[in-house]
Amino acid sequence: MQKLYRGLKSADALVLGSPVYMGQMTAQAKTFTDRLFASHSPRFSPYFKEENATRTKLVLVFTQGNPDSGLFQPYFDYTKNMFQVLGFDVKDTQVVAGLRNGPAHERKELQASLYELGASLLL
Repeated sequence: MQKLYRGLKSADALVLGSPVYMGQMTAQAKTFTDRLFASHSPRFSPYFKEENATRTKLVLVFTQGNPDSGLFQPYFDYTKNMFQVLGFDVKDTQVVAGLRNGPAHERKELQASLYELGASLLL
């Protein structure tokens, strides 16, 4: 994790993607997220250090087989809020739904949307 903390400290942006299992991000993504507390303590925490404060841009991307992209919206909102509490500048939350109906790389409109989102991180 120390290498990741150093990388995050110098990063301008982070894209965190995870499939949705049982209505939440995967266990691996959750473990990574939980471990961020060691380096990104919220301002109200007694462990907060101003030199560790971040305004790193963040995009959350969730994929799911279910075609209803709003099915787990409360969880996505909760996750966005949690990252904002940790000081991340959450730019967007993308939900790529309906993956049982075909692969994401064949969706031209999705490619264009994600390209624009990536380009917005450069501004």
